[in-house]
Amino acid sequence: MNVSLAVKPLEELTAQYGPMRTVLHHAAPTAIPSQQHPVHVFNILGGDTLRESVINGADGTPDLFVRLVKYIDPVSQWTRYAVDYWSINGYWATDHVHRPVAESAYETAVLAEFADPTLTLDRERFRCGLASFYDVTDVI
Repeated sequence: MNVSLAVKPLEELTAQYGPMRTVLHHAAPTAIPSQQHPVHVFNILGGDTLRESVINGADGTPDLFVRLVKYIDPVSQWTRYAVDYWSINGYWATDHVHRPVAESAYETAVLAEFADPTLTLDRERFRCGLASFYDVTDVI
């Protein structure tokens, strides 16, 4: 389990530093041209995972993960922080140049999945909050 500093709510950080940029989405247009998607996927998947929450399927492989990733934007060559969400039902990735904004977006995504699950899960997953809902999580 990672220890993270408490960050301001996402709304407050967005007002101060601007919104997250959608770079990948399975069903919607993004802030970057579609021809850049493959290189963004490659760089995000190869980036440094800073935080992660995972729900494993019956076979032990992930059915869903939410990751906070530090990566190099392939176009600008700037370090950016992405929230990478993948599940058997879809995927998306958003990013920001400021880590606190991405940290808050990561926690928001993890809590949103718990509040309104996109997967069909056993009731047992809900008995102890996030600790039993996710197989791996660092959100408290």
